[in-house]
Amino acid sequence: MRRLVISLAIACALSAAAPGVAGAAASGSAEQVLTDCNDHGALTGHYTTDALRNALANMPADMREYTDCYDVIEKQLFAQLGTSSSGGSSTTGSSSGGSVLPTWLVIVIVVLALGALTFGALAIRRRRLEGTEGPGSIDAGGPQAPDQQAGPEAPGQRGPETPGEGGPGDPGSAA
Repeated sequence: MRRLVISLAIACALSAAAPGVAGAAASGSAEQVLTDCNDHGALTGHYTTDALRNALANMPADMREYTDCYDVIEKQLFAQLGTSSSGGSSTTGSSSGGSVLPTWLVIVIVVLALGALTFGALAIRRRRLEGTEGPGSIDAGGPQAPDQQAGPEAPGQRGPETPGEGGPGDPGSAA
């Protein structure tokens, strides 16, 4: 009786472990996924999502660059995730059709470009406002500006109109 119970327990343990062993043999490892893809250019076996993720994470740089195995494995992984997930697509990771620049760098470039455009627009606005002020304003530097001193006059210009101030037509001037 004792031998029968032990035999039955061993049989139950083996029958319970058989699907796991068969699944592990069919699922493969990351190295098997990479070898399969590199040899055939496609995945000929069925692999678990963990094996596919590990294969993508541990793929050598030369295989990633010179073969299309990364795209093949990624496509298979997305197909399995799409069929096993219940609703919505969960696309995490990088895709081959995206930008070459990282997202944070693209954001920095856009912010800098917007800042440059803003400061350029402000500079243009300031120059237009300075150009529309009248000739008698201080900023325009006209002859009526109160802060400027009368300097030597150019030939052909008339001096002050009031006598006694030293104009070129004044008899009391030294010139």
